[in-house]
Amino acid sequence: MKAQLKSIILKLDISEAFRAILCMSPLFVAFGLGKISYLPALGQGGFFFSTIFLPAKINARIMLGSIVSAMGLGFYLIGGNVVIYPILALVFTFFVALNLSFLSNWRTGGTLALTFIVIYTAGLNSGSPTRSTTNFLLFSFVMLWSTIISIIPIWKPIEAPPPIKLTTGETAEQGVRMGIGTSIALAISYLFKFSKFGWAPSAVGNIVRYDEKMSKLRAWGRFLGTIGGVSLAVIVMLITNKLTIFVFSAVAFGFLNGLSKRTKLGMVPFFYTATILLLYTAQDITNGKALAIDRVLYNTIGILIGMLVVLYPFPYLMKHLRHNLDTKDEIF
Repeated sequence: MKAQLKSIILKLDISEAFRAILCMSPLFVAFGLGKISYLPALGQGGFFFSTIFLPAKINARIMLGSIVSAMGLGFYLIGGNVVIYPILALVFTFFVALNLSFLSNWRTGGTLALTFIVIYTAGLNSGSPTRSTTNFLLFSFVMLWSTIISIIPIWKPIEAPPPIKLTTGETAEQGVRMGIGTSIALAISYLFKFSKFGWAPSAVGNIVRYDEKMSKLRAWGRFLGTIGGVSLAVIVMLITNKLTIFVFSAVAFGFLNGLSKRTKLGMVPFFYTATILLLYTAQDITNGKALAIDRVLYNTIGILIGMLVVLYPFPYLMKHLRHNLDTKDEIF
């Protein structure tokens, strides 16, 4: 028991914890200026940047910020502009997922590629091109700010996980599964008028991978992280309804997420879920508990759809893809 506790303590990363605070610090400025509507975008952007890996070399950190800002926010704009056209949004969602799968074989930014589905679905959550334009500027600012913070050489680096090399056929199969799953989840979101169109597709995109075992692990991680994060946010809401506490709690959860980044807890969206719910609730204090229920429901639907397309990947379609694209040649 002592050995396990010691192992956990040794994995705690104080460097990443304080970097997360600084990445999310624009929240305090926005709150101080009374710009409550800015909180979700600034908090989500800073939190997201603090969760990704951190290269050792400064030039690689600059490249990281460039890829996230230019490519990632490009996908955000796509989501924000197609969301008011359901049929177009379904088509784009399929092809965004498919293309992100192919981009995962990209040597330079492949490790980031599949995470961009989160940014794309955040665009869907904006609900309109007008709102997405405002949020785009906020995301751009916080990504630039986080890049500047991250190039400071004092931070302990966290190298990117080793790439999972897939053949072209396997990459296509992964992309088709993700595309079909995210499109189904988005269609259900439109059909039942979900309050956040991007939450169910985001859950699908977060868990679907070519490897079935990895997909199952990610599904359980997403489910437990959602339940735990929602519970944590609701506890804060039950204790107080002060916006100041919400903002400080959101940044504190970012700190805790950075601290646990190298542990198993850091692999589930526990603190992320709590942070997002608190920042959305800050915009409308009366809607917090309803949003918490929505978060659990929409993520559960997304997880179930994600596992459906992994476990039952439409055998004839997948067989056809393997037959025509089964090659080890790299696309990028």
